[in-house]
Amino acid sequence: MPNLVEELTVTDLESNRWCVYHNDEEGYDCFEFAMPDTHPNFSEHVVEIELAHFTFSNNRVLKGLFDGSEFFSVFHTGNWYSFWYGVSKPSNSTVNEFKDFLVVNQLTLPVSATAVWSGTSRTYNGLQYVDNTGAIREFVI
Repeated sequence: MPNLVEELTVTDLESNRWCVYHNDEEGYDCFEFAMPDTHPNFSEHVVEIELAHFTFSNNRVLKGLFDGSEFFSVFHTGNWYSFWYGVSKPSNSTVNEFKDFLVVNQLTLPVSATAVWSGTSRTYNGLQYVDNTGAIREFVI
């Protein structure tokens, strides 16, 4: 049975490879569901949701996920913190909450995020989004 992407944990990502799952007949949308490599319909030829390592500039390392496209999120104390906001500009309160998360946990940017399976990596100095011209912008923290 496919799992909701939002319910995947770091332990799930460490235990199995995961790919998005789409099946209109069964009502599974690939934006919402993923399945492990133990599922008979798993395919490495579709988008994988991967375990990612986040190495902060003060050498602290946390784990999280990469969505196979642009989305890197770090996991800490039961919460996911995303560095990518797509076409939504992060609000000031979101930026401030993220700053608080970094300060409380003594995490220093920039951070290098690397997906375990594909090797895809990004460096973040803050929260990124796409502006109305299609350019990637970053709230530097």
